[in-house]
Amino acid sequence: MAGRKPKITNSDADRADQRTRTEKMFSATSEMEHLSEKPPSYLEGSIAIDTWKKIVPQLNKAGLLKQADSTVMAVMCQQVQILRMAYAKIMANGVVLKDGHKNPACQVLDSATAKVKSLAESLGLTPQARVTLVNVHKNTSQEDSGDIKAKLQSEGDDKW
Repeated sequence: MAGRKPKITNSDADRADQRTRTEKMFSATSEMEHLSEKPPSYLEGSIAIDTWKKIVPQLNKAGLLKQADSTVMAVMCQQVQILRMAYAKIMANGVVLKDGHKNPACQVLDSATAKVKSLAESLGLTPQARVTLVNVHKNTSQEDSGDIKAKLQSEGDDKW
């Protein structure tokens, strides 16, 4: 689908077709299992596993992450690990290597950053996506899951 991503909303201020699409999505996925909080066996690396353990419970509480999203979540965690590894290489060796060439880790960092940003938007982990998802969740659920951002920050994880 070209153009803008479909908006997830149930606000009366938004268009009726957007609200209808959101209602259909919630209805179609209501019976789907939440994503397991245990990382998949193929996910390797302490940063990737820690990322999974940190993000999945929060997104599950919002009721938007389903088992079908496991691959997207795993890729997100792998890209966070790659991003951090590339950053560590740049910090250790500099942006320009001793031979005068650009450190290849710079390109890896750039690529991983773009992928993390895109995946984070898809999973509701950016401020704008989070506001939309939190507002939708508040309007569709009687539970009070609170603000995902505040919960992630309250964890006090120095890795974030």
